[in-house]
Amino acid sequence: MSSSSEPFSDTTPSNNMIGFREIFKNAKHIVILTGAGVSAESGVPTFRGAGGYWRNYEAQNLATPEAFRRNPSLVWEFYHYRREVMITKFPNPAHIAIAECEDRLAMEEKRVSVITQNIDELHRKAGTKNIIELHGSLFQTKCTACGNVKPNYDSPICPALKDKGAPEPGNEDVKIPIGELPKCNESNCKGLLRPNVVWFGESLRQEDLQKAGKIEFLTLCFTTAD
Repeated sequence: MSSSSEPFSDTTPSNNMIGFREIFKNAKHIVILTGAGVSAESGVPTFRGAGGYWRNYEAQNLATPEAFRRNPSLVWEFYHYRREVMITKFPNPAHIAIAECEDRLAMEEKRVSVITQNIDELHRKAGTKNIIELHGSLFQTKCTACGNVKPNYDSPICPALKDKGAPEPGNEDVKIPIGELPKCNESNCKGLLRPNVVWFGESLRQEDLQKAGKIEFLTLCFTTAD
């Protein structure tokens, strides 16, 4: 935490709630960093720790460019499952409190920025406006041919994936032909789509880094534990 009079003077974690309230009251710009922990109460699978598998796969073995090149059908089954799960989930009190905090402090001419690693869009559903989704979104696609990025909330995302992606061990890859996987609908493209998320081994998107780099005059920063 840091006060406006001595920016970034103390980054030591603290459980001093009286001091926290005082700093919070005086802060002009608050940045909230969130990760998987903030969405766990909504029932969002974290794919971490015990039980953190999809079928017999760890997420980091599917969430890579190499895995997608090797088996786009399998990777799309995994992400289709995650998209379908997220359609049934809703913001929990933490998401709502963050969104309400942003609205309330805006009336005091204060600014709240949310930087999240989550790809579930629950902060958006809760009403958060000033948000940077560092790792992208489950509900955006990117064309591997033309690079076009678009929101996509179709369920299923393509007919071939309907009722596919069951997470239990023992379910086999259905080996959907590339021609039946999600395709770009830009004129004369028809390239293979991928989820617009940042995979292991990829760099964060430049535009998001630029947005984060423009966050100035930070007076308070806190995180949610995963």
